[in-house]
Amino acid sequence: MVSSCPNPVKDRSFPKPKQARHVGKKVQHVKGHSQEICCKKVCTFTQEWYDIRRDIGEALKCYRRLRLVKGLRDKVSNNHGMSPERGKCSGLALHKRVASLLKRLGKWVNTTKQIGCVAGVEIGDEFHWRGELCIVGLHSEFQRGIDCIASLNGRTWATSIVDSGRYDSATTSRVSPNEFTYCGEGENPIFGGKKKAKVKDQKLVGGNLALMNNMVDRKPVRVIRKYNHIGNANDSGYKFVYEGLYRVTKYWKEIRGDSGTYVYKFNLVKMEDHQQYDSEWKKKYVWHRRH
Repeated sequence: MVSSCPNPVKDRSFPKPKQARHVGKKVQHVKGHSQEICCKKVCTFTQEWYDIRRDIGEALKCYRRLRLVKGLRDKVSNNHGMSPERGKCSGLALHKRVASLLKRLGKWVNTTKQIGCVAGVEIGDEFHWRGELCIVGLHSEFQRGIDCIASLNGRTWATSIVDSGRYDSATTSRVSPNEFTYCGEGENPIFGGKKKAKVKDQKLVGGNLALMNNMVDRKPVRVIRKYNHIGNANDSGYKFVYEGLYRVTKYWKEIRGDSGTYVYKFNLVKMEDHQQYDSEWKKKYVWHRRH
């Protein structure tokens, strides 16, 4: 890993971003169907897998430095013919800007969407910002909680979800340490700190439909969870942790108590081969939070 962001290079010299590669994985049979499992005690990691993990570490260091140092962002922008920042760049706009600069530098890793494990990422890996999930290939959406992929015939599946607790009273709930209920997307009664005057029913479209298809077609989904006020957090007091692969076991529609409108709920269970690889701090935190 490097201690600072490397000097930008000319456009013609951009290294090509690494594509998603199925490396260091074995096919395990889980309850009658095969899934790709990527855990320390299950698969034999290759040198290529470790190279990708090193690239991820370098990309994250670059991301965090560019986010903090405007002069460095301006230098990279100027060297690569990008328009300068207008006014004060903060919040979502800042993270999109930093991610765009890293793409110009050829620092994005795992740039092809895929279902299942992501090369170079282990269960328990921690990330400071949503933009970091994008540049390493875990979750490509800056705001939406459900990331999707489409087949050639148009059928969609969810590749990953971010459980960030944005949906107020209709938020996710824990059933057990390895099982939770996730609220579908759309019609958030409180978004951006403001309460909507009128909330409609959620629909079985977009990410909600994709999660249902995961259940029907037995496709795993990556889960990333947001933790607040935990050690090694970012300067806003939270962090994102990759939880591993889950399967959608059922879904249903229920009435949201505060608005009387319908929301979709999805039950997700951690795949058996991934259950034993949670970090100790997270086990204690989840147990404390539930009790």
